[in-house]
Amino acid sequence: MTAEHAGPARAERAVNGVLLPGFEGTAVPEWLADAARAGLAGVVYFARNTPDVATTAALSAALHAISPDLVIAVDEEGGDVSRLEAVTGSSLPGAAALGANPGGGTVSLHAGRAMGRLLAATGIDLLLGPVLDVVSEPDNPVIGVRAFGTTPDDVARHGIAFARGVRSTGVGVCGKHFPGHGATTVDSHVGLPVVDAPLDIVRARDLLPFARALRPEGRDAGQSALDAVMTAHVLFPALGPAPASVEPAATRLLRELGHEGPVITDALDMGALRQLTGSVGEAAVRAVEAGADLLCLGLDPALYTESYDALSQAVTAGRLTVEQLEESRARTQALVTAVRDRRTAAGTAAGVDVATEALADLSGLGAQIADAVVHVRGGRLVPLAPGAEPDVVDLRTRLDHAAGRKARHVQAAVTATWPGARVFPGEEAEDGARDGVPAELGLDQHGLAVLIARFTRYGVLADLDRTGTERGAEFPEDPLQHALRSEPLVVITREPVPGSAERDRLEQLWAVRPDLVVVHTGLPGPVEDWFGTLSGGGPAVVVACGTGRANARAAVERLRGHSGGQDSEEQHSSDQ
Repeated sequence: MTAEHAGPARAERAVNGVLLPGFEGTAVPEWLADAARAGLAGVVYFARNTPDVATTAALSAALHAISPDLVIAVDEEGGDVSRLEAVTGSSLPGAAALGANPGGGTVSLHAGRAMGRLLAATGIDLLLGPVLDVVSEPDNPVIGVRAFGTTPDDVARHGIAFARGVRSTGVGVCGKHFPGHGATTVDSHVGLPVVDAPLDIVRARDLLPFARALRPEGRDAGQSALDAVMTAHVLFPALGPAPASVEPAATRLLRELGHEGPVITDALDMGALRQLTGSVGEAAVRAVEAGADLLCLGLDPALYTESYDALSQAVTAGRLTVEQLEESRARTQALVTAVRDRRTAAGTAAGVDVATEALADLSGLGAQIADAVVHVRGGRLVPLAPGAEPDVVDLRTRLDHAAGRKARHVQAAVTATWPGARVFPGEEAEDGARDGVPAELGLDQHGLAVLIARFTRYGVLADLDRTGTERGAEFPEDPLQHALRSEPLVVITREPVPGSAERDRLEQLWAVRPDLVVVHTGLPGPVEDWFGTLSGGGPAVVVACGTGRANARAAVERLRGHSGGQDSEEQHSSDQ
């Protein structure tokens, strides 16, 4: 049925019923309130909506007062990706830490339950997680420690357990990123990843966690662990010629696996689709044509307007029908009803006091999980003294678009423990210089040369002083007779893959400072390959399994010399 025959009110509600936009601020803007009254399916929270749990709870209450059936969704994975704790860093270490925990799936179940209580207390209906991607590509720029592991069995076991924990509190879950984003080397926020693998490999590796979550075995047989599934902006040639989020074959495959709930796209304004479709509006139409039920959009209200107009025009032109949109809306409403029923059965309350208590509980559990997982690999780590003034160098070269920025929670934890610490590069917002080093000094080759000169009394480019200014031959004639500078050197890494810029910078620092210690925030699995291949067997590495607040604090405890629940590399390796 066309919009003309359906009537404007029905068509308007049908189109709104597939849109899931973001928005700016901590109050409900007028355009969003109008859309909610006109049948908007839901909203997605971003960090700028959720500065603290009290504000989040109040905002959710205001939105539900306008439209009780509105779905409030959020990317709150824990670890590197957090919205409710974006400023401070997540209290929960994240999926990689859960996957590496010796407590197995039980710990992931408890973590999901604690996260669910926080989300329910802040009025959130749907978690855009868990991540069910299998990280088979160590150089993956966007998934990494967001995944539970590198094997389908591990991801399925922990992902399903975490999902069950969240759902037990009356919050829905959305497994992502179907059919899988773990084998990619391109970040779909900026480009189109391609997984050119045969379908049998895709089924055995990437699809298995989704298949098991949708049709669990054992006591939960017949009861899907997922309320929704998010499709990825990833091209699988074995499935079809378009990225999964706009590929009908991908949606058909998902339905064949047993998924009956909403199919949600990843954000349509991401680079992967913009390059393909030319506009967010066309991407919205193609996604619905492919079988999507809910379309995620970014913060700019123009994205909502463009998508709404394009969908309305597609109905008028006959590309889409009102009935098709209403079927999608019905799936979303079924999700809302199921979530509300589970929340009533669980007796989960919402409000500021409840949210504050839930956050404290999550923080306590997260600290325990991080303490059991964060460990030291190789080398003999010399604990940093209480009065030390360490130099901290962040060698990470790629922006984490999913996390929203290159998180600085490790630096914050170090400076909180050792106030005299110097951090490189400095905060972009800082002005002037500190300790003679410009805050804007970056880590290009010149900046690295300056740091090397600053960290040693004799460096590769020892004719530069601490600010990069040339100076005379002020170094001792026999520099090897003189001690290195007294400040400890802490280096932060994420992907020091051989041949990468991050690896090259690490090698340069390691050559002149063999006493440095690494805090590694990336995947724990390749640590031996990445660091053990450095000369002399490599440095001591604090394996943090992510860069959330809980991970960072546990890493600092290792730098202080305090061992955690796993006090040896051998024990950690046996737990994998």
